[in-house]
Amino acid sequence: MTGPRAPLPVRRLGYAAFGALAPAAAGRRATDAFSTTRALGLRPDDVVPLGARRFRVDGDPDVRGGYVWGEDGPVALLVHGWGIDSSSMQALVPPLRALGYRVATFDAPGHGVAAGSQATMTQFTRATGAVLDALGDVRAVVAHSLGSIAAAGALAARPGAPVRCLALLAPTCTLTGVLERWARSDLRLRRPVVAEIYRELRRRNGVPVGHWDVVGLGGGLDLPALVLHDPHDDVVPYAEAREVAAGLRGARLEDAPGGHFGILLDPGVRDRVAAFVTRHASTGEEVIR
Repeated sequence: MTGPRAPLPVRRLGYAAFGALAPAAAGRRATDAFSTTRALGLRPDDVVPLGARRFRVDGDPDVRGGYVWGEDGPVALLVHGWGIDSSSMQALVPPLRALGYRVATFDAPGHGVAAGSQATMTQFTRATGAVLDALGDVRAVVAHSLGSIAAAGALAARPGAPVRCLALLAPTCTLTGVLERWARSDLRLRRPVVAEIYRELRRRNGVPVGHWDVVGLGGGLDLPALVLHDPHDDVVPYAEAREVAAGLRGARLEDAPGGHFGILLDPGVRDRVAAFVTRHASTGEEVIR
């Protein structure tokens, strides 16, 4: 668990002074803050969710496994967003189980029960791909927020994957947008410091920040996609959902209530995701097994 953070006005003052004196060092420090996955300093107990069992993932040191509901049938994979964990997606388990799917979730690097308190998009995307490989017959992927970028990147790297449809809930379109909003609204960083963050993130990820783009990564995917977003989302602007829907083949944008996080709990959203999966990736066995 991390210690308490200084109040936001104090941190803004600190970064303003530090950034004026040593922008490179301030940029590295700010990159650590931007990459933090446990802003509240919390790590959940490593307990298997009710009705689930663990599955193992080999080949990626950042993700050792996840949780799956059901014993047989194709898989629907749920990919959580940044700063939360797999438990945030569990409201979607029952409707997908009712369609005959095994439903799987996992904690991304630095999230939930996974080790660490920082991560990169490279790690997140690589872990998502390792989970897809471990599960095998994944027919549907449902991703939230920044998990949409990880899902798009992992699927783009696996053109032969059996995935038949993709549902994106309150998707973030680009990491660039996330960084710019964070730098402006949270810490009000000077542009030389922000430029250093871009450089440092490129070093840590191995690719430029602009690489992390749902459309840039997933524009070539030949999959039906459902994009659900609250027009009043105060975390990720609705405009990002418009960009995603315009840039992905066969994508449809629909308004949904609940805000950025409440969208995951809305009964109507669950029903729409289930109907979309039924239409595009139905198992033909709409029973809980």
